Amino acid sequence: MSTTNFNVKEHVVEAQHIREYARATSFSQEEILHLAVKQYTPLDNPSPQPGDELYEPLWDELYLRSKANGFRIRSIWISDAAHQNQSAALNEKKLGNDPSWWDHPRDLLHMVNHFRKEMPLPLFGVGHSFGGHNLATVSLIHPRLFTSLTLLDPVIVGKPPTGGGGRGAPTASTFRRDLWPSREAAAAGFRKSPFYQSWDPRVLEAWNKYGLRETPTLLYPNEKGSVTLSTPKHHEVQTFIRPAYPDPINGPLAPITHYSHPDIDPAMPPDEPFYMPEPPVVLAHLPNLRPSVLYVFGGTSNMASPSMNAEKMRLTGTGVGGSGGASKGRVKQVVLEGVGHLIAMEAPVQTAENTARWIGQEMQLWRQEAEKFAGWAKMDVLERQVLSEKLKNTLGGDPRKRKVSDSPAKL
Repeated sequence: MSTTNFNVKEHVVEAQHIREYARATSFSQEEILHLAVKQYTPLDNPSPQPGDELYEPLWDELYLRSKANGFRIRSIWISDAAHQNQSAALNEKKLGNDPSWWDHPRDLLHMVNHFRKEMPLPLFGVGHSFGGHNLATVSLIHPRLFTSLTLLDPVIVGKPPTGGGGRGAPTASTFRRDLWPSREAAAAGFRKSPFYQSWDPRVLEAWNKYGLRETPTLLYPNEKGSVTLSTPKHHEVQTFIRPAYPDPINGPLAPITHYSHPDIDPAMPPDEPFYMPEPPVVLAHLPNLRPSVLYVFGGTSNMASPSMNAEKMRLTGTGVGGSGGASKGRVKQVVLEGVGHLIAMEAPVQTAENTARWIGQEMQLWRQEAEKFAGWAKMDVLERQVLSEKLKNTLGGDPRKRKVSDSPAKL
């Protein structure tokens, strides 16, 4: 239980203004959505010095390994996307049916700015699946925000699995059960489901506690005393796929236009009904990723085939503005054999071990740079703002003081 190691504080903050798609909200495109945020502060570090509940077992394991790897944790921050889990409950009567993967990265950056006094450098990002894509996106928006990233089986791929056999997850979620007479009945069903058999017991316990909410809800207004999913299955599926066809349910916004769907790849087959525009865009920009990156891939994950992993390793950080890439020691991969896509749920111990070692290594490099900046900060304030003599000389000196003979000849 994370309360053993952390003081957990809950916050509610406003989301970023204006969503990517108009139908992300129901009544106004200027709708104020809210984010449910949790802050985990180690109990043994209540006054730090400078220097999603399903993920709580991972935070516990990471905390237990932090000191041995030479770093202390000030706080761990996690936010539910506006259409998921506790945020979905906050925004229940405001949401539409068209969330975008670009929305949450903007929300995360807004959250960091909101809590900036409690988030001094260095900042490390740990993200799984959709969350890994989100953190990479934040780092492309603000390259120097994160010192380093640990990306757990991130959905950063050239062709997202939305067609044919790739519709397994959306199909399963669309037709899954989402109402139970009691929390106990739901938990009993989860224990029997093959889907949850590989989860760490602590994660399954957290799922039973936080993955469900009591009715009545907007979806089930007349089902008092029952429980349903905290993230409505409708929102879950809307995260997986975006329809590329006109749907009458959307009324006057049903037609597919360039205004509503500007991000459909022209090369996409015209008969393909679904798409995901965001993963290929981030893949294409991996060369520009500034933070160092530890990739943790699931050995049996459909998001982490050897060729997909090799592509990320080849691209990440190698372009203009990037970290330097794997050849410079700035990108590394670890493959957890026998583990699927749900890495943090199946293998929190292994994930924490690898993440802690990586953060410990990166902290040493960060401290070196921090010492250099400390020296800069001690210099005279005026000296730190004015143009240097070297710059003036490099420009050729003051042209008003040059000799006539130094001037270019005129014909």
